[in-house]
Amino acid sequence: ELFTRYFNLSISDINLNFIIPMQYAQNILEVCRLTINRDGMGTAAAGHFCCNAISIAEAKYNPEMHPNAVYNNNILIGFFMYHRAENQADTAAICRFMIDDQFQHRGLGKKAFEYVLRGLKIQGVRKVILMIDDADQIAKKMCLSFGFQSTGKIDNNKYYYELEF
Repeated sequence: ELFTRYFNLSISDINLNFIIPMQYAQNILEVCRLTINRDGMGTAAAGHFCCNAISIAEAKYNPEMHPNAVYNNNILIGFFMYHRAENQADTAAICRFMIDDQFQHRGLGKKAFEYVLRGLKIQGVRKVILMIDDADQIAKKMCLSFGFQSTGKIDNNKYYYELEF
């Protein structure tokens, strides 16, 4: 599997490194400290339901979940997790994607997302699904820039988008 080894990728002067999977990583606590909040408060403490710790715990008990740390120049900058069922190996659902607040607004999120999509495609994924909160216009703009299309499905104020390769 593509995301099970250490990778380096340079895209437009941004060097992204990925160490996967999280359950073998020595950096789980650092990943759990990542936050999208400007005040540095963890997402769970800030009242958001999902945080990296919950995602990692979920992956521990669901082998179809794949948590991943995102590195830039060997510095931890983010986290993503995707779901890929054995009986639907051509489809992946990105359940979580985040870049820590101190690394946002530098183009790193877009470059990391590009790398994630490329890696999934190399693994044989033909369709990628993700859900975006209606209020998150930045995420919506980014996914649309990659060619994602709205499916029209809405669940708990989350809008479903998909991309076919």
